[in-house]
Amino acid sequence: MNVWHSVRTALISIWTKKTRSFLTMLGIIIGVAQIIALIGLGNGIKKDIATEISQLGSNILIILPGKLQNSQGDLNPAASVGTSTITEADLLAIKQIPDVIDNTPLGLIPVVPTVGTVQAQGTMVIGAESSFFEYMNSYKLVSGRFFTTAESGQKSKVIVLGKESRTVLFPDLDAAAVIGKAVMLGKSEFTVVGTIEAVETSSLFSGGGSSGSVGMAMIPFTTAKELNPNVQIFRAAVKATDTADIKVVSKAIQAKLDELHGTNDTTVFTQDDILKIVDKILSLITTAIGALGAIPLLVGGIGIMNIMLVAVTERTREIGLRKALGATFWHILVQFLTESVVLSLFGGAVGVAIAKIASIIVKQKSDLTILVDWQAILIATLFSLGVGVIFGLAPAIRAAKKDPIDALRYE
Repeated sequence: MNVWHSVRTALISIWTKKTRSFLTMLGIIIGVAQIIALIGLGNGIKKDIATEISQLGSNILIILPGKLQNSQGDLNPAASVGTSTITEADLLAIKQIPDVIDNTPLGLIPVVPTVGTVQAQGTMVIGAESSFFEYMNSYKLVSGRFFTTAESGQKSKVIVLGKESRTVLFPDLDAAAVIGKAVMLGKSEFTVVGTIEAVETSSLFSGGGSSGSVGMAMIPFTTAKELNPNVQIFRAAVKATDTADIKVVSKAIQAKLDELHGTNDTTVFTQDDILKIVDKILSLITTAIGALGAIPLLVGGIGIMNIMLVAVTERTREIGLRKALGATFWHILVQFLTESVVLSLFGGAVGVAIAKIASIIVKQKSDLTILVDWQAILIATLFSLGVGVIFGLAPAIRAAKKDPIDALRYE
């Protein structure tokens, strides 16, 4: 008996009992749709984060305090807890490294921007050099300007507001009207010289200027030290030449910091380093969630086994007749196993279609991306095939082992 005849027989059997076949496939449909959706969501998140990180530019490096990676490259966030050891002297030394164009410290100032009685709670007030605005590819200038190198050198009290902070402090004014207005940081009055907002993207991880994101305000780093002499550099950004080998520059910076500190207490991240860490974390999460999503497939497989055992009992006389006419053990085995596999694959195909439709709807209604690619479809197909074979094998063997004489006598 050829494969096509087995498939044709299986399709006739499934079509004859459409309702029962659909209910049997339901567990497979739900399981496959769930697995594809979860894998697709994980892949979509990876893609969104990669897009956000790539906006930094391939020639931008980030220095953070603490040894955040072990020898295996695993992330240890707890290492960043504590006092930062990054100093301005470190940044001056880094500027002397070949292929390094510029760098800027980033310091957090624990103050709340205030206008009258209105406070922009939750705003991150960051001290930076004027050159940092050249790195901010994920933000755009909306009105006014950035503070200048001269203003930074003069410790000028100027401030650039993010959209969230601006709308809280000046709810009745547009971005252009805010320029020149006064904002209090502690007891010091700052003049607004510009406003920025996040570049709009379809990514869930872009600020997008939404009111729900954390506000930001930026002032010159020199001015930040005037407000808080103990301000720490919680991270630093380094810009290399476009033609530089970023890995070589990264190693040179790390070596210089280790030399200056006498210990390995900082971490230099390139874009690729960040992407690898994010990919590793999300892959683990996706695998774990995908494993949970396989539970409906197990239930669906049990349903297939149950219905195939019923089918074997219902078709006992047919099995006896076929064996009497010359059908072998393998003929019967292949027939029932094919029916189980076809049932499972049909359920898998419907599950893939549902997941694809769901991904389109989710994309239109939210910022989430469910990436249904050929790899996810291949995984779902293999799962469906495996379920069909594993749970259909026992009923098929039971059918193939039936004695033709006993089977023909069965009522």
